[in-house]
Amino acid sequence: MLYLLETRLRVAGVALAVLLAGHDVRAAFELAGRVPERLQADGEVEVVRERIEERDTESVARGRLVAGALTLRVEAEPGLYRLRIGNRETPFVVGEGQRLVVGAADGDREVRLDGSPDHALYLAYEALRSASLRRHVLTVREALQAARSRGDTAAVDRLTEAEVEGYRVHRRELIDFTLSRLAGSPALYAASLRWEGDYRLAELAALVRDFVKTHPDWQISRRLESRVRGFESLALGAPAPELSGRAPDGSTVALSGLRGKVVLLDFWASWCGPCRSENRHYVELYQTYRDAGFEILAVSVDHDERGWKAAIAKDRATWRHVSDLVGWKSPLAAAYQVTALPASFLIDREGRIVAKDLRGAALTKELKRQLELGR
Repeated sequence: MLYLLETRLRVAGVALAVLLAGHDVRAAFELAGRVPERLQADGEVEVVRERIEERDTESVARGRLVAGALTLRVEAEPGLYRLRIGNRETPFVVGEGQRLVVGAADGDREVRLDGSPDHALYLAYEALRSASLRRHVLTVREALQAARSRGDTAAVDRLTEAEVEGYRVHRRELIDFTLSRLAGSPALYAASLRWEGDYRLAELAALVRDFVKTHPDWQISRRLESRVRGFESLALGAPAPELSGRAPDGSTVALSGLRGKVVLLDFWASWCGPCRSENRHYVELYQTYRDAGFEILAVSVDHDERGWKAAIAKDRATWRHVSDLVGWKSPLAAAYQVTALPASFLIDREGRIVAKDLRGAALTKELKRQLELGR
């Protein structure tokens, strides 16, 4: 439960109204500086805590600019936050007792924060993420869009595979950076959104254990622990967590109801190009192996029900589908630590996870093996 306390502070002669998240306060940090006139909007300022698992935020402090100046003490734990001024947001990471200097960037078009060592690590991580994404994913995506526009189906298939593989390489570069640079920093929490459970997980788990020992009561410590436990529960050979959701016709479909079949649990969305390409391959796979005991349960992270149903019809995806239609806030995706698409899990007849993210010939080969072993 969130308890709100309004406190009047007078700092350097400036009155600030601050909302405090009281029950879990264990530390504080400060924001101070001057905001360019073109970015001041109505003068309202808000600091919100990022909760990346739920894809939402929690307000922790509010104030006002006075003559463009901001001085604000925020009674909240270290972690990942956003500074909101008008309709602009600036993400930042801050440690205990740190002071961030508010200034301008990009010719006074953006707010910039400096002065926090942990925020500097976060900026370095974000710089790597942007460069890595461009190098491994976006250049391929541009070529893919060109291939689609000229109707080159063979190139679309080839480049779709390249995009998926590029994203895998991209995420692993981010994990390498996390392990080499972010130990002990609250920036670890910001980076955890893009972790995966099948690459250097033991090292990530050790990094998290050390962080929790140092900061056992912080919210982000508990969230990082939960994230690692979630990955460990999805290891190869582990029982697939139960999952159920609403089908397009309004009925409920549960993964446990498919026990005895080999199930491809596929996470997708109508707006995901690689996912839609995979659907074309799944059509043939499903028609070929359905009678042998193969089933597909597709979990959509769509928001729009009409778009979801239209994509199913257009792709001739006649297998089972569920969605809670809340996008990335979906508990269905969270249950399987899914933060990027496409993602899939192959589950054997006994309900164990036997493979992840297989595509093309590799998926067909493993599927045939599982079906033969199950007979």
